[in-house]
Amino acid sequence: MSGHMDSKRPLRLVTVDAQAIFRAGIKQICAAVPDMMVAGEASRGADALVLCERLRPDLLLLDGALPGGLSLLAQLRERHGGVRVLLLANQIDESLLRHALQLGVVGYLLKHIEAFELVQAIRSAASGLLTLTPEAAALVRARAGQSELEPDVLSKREQAVLHLLLQGLTNSAIAAMLHISRATVKYHLRNIYSKLDVGSRTEALALVYWQRQAPVLRPDEAPLTLPPRRALIAI
Repeated sequence: MSGHMDSKRPLRLVTVDAQAIFRAGIKQICAAVPDMMVAGEASRGADALVLCERLRPDLLLLDGALPGGLSLLAQLRERHGGVRVLLLANQIDESLLRHALQLGVVGYLLKHIEAFELVQAIRSAASGLLTLTPEAAALVRARAGQSELEPDVLSKREQAVLHLLLQGLTNSAIAAMLHISRATVKYHLRNIYSKLDVGSRTEALALVYWQRQAPVLRPDEAPLTLPPRRALIAI
């Protein structure tokens, strides 16, 4: 299974985008960075699945407008759960963001991101950190504020840890804020995941963000039709 980085080798990436020029641009950016490389590229979801099986990449960069992209995410989660996915879209789309988070993506960025920001985002996403463009982060924080868990689901300390998790803080930052050890943070996170019946930080966030708004897609469900593109939103 992939998704566990080895500091002794470059990050292995797979890009999935219908536009060859965009794939070439990412490849050029990564070629200038010593700790990452594009190991494969595809223009269709079916080819991406084959590449993930053969290459076991650390991170897959997925075009948010790719036909059947959400179905691909569901299949990746089912068949290649260790492959982390960073979504690159042309605009902020709440429906796409919601479903992508529920299907386990670790990031949502806009395609006009600067090269140096993309490099840093790739490193963060590959390490498992939730990596969002500022507009997406603001949207999910707003949604999180509207979500409510049953009061007896989590303890007060677990609620505090989850609240900081929603702000995008790392385990170390949460530990510092609550004046507890990183090991204690991990202990609380395990309890939170167990009580919420999720398997990861991203799934926990997705549940809290939109728990009352949409079901999680199953791999056997038909692909959703993405809404039409809207005007580009600048970072």
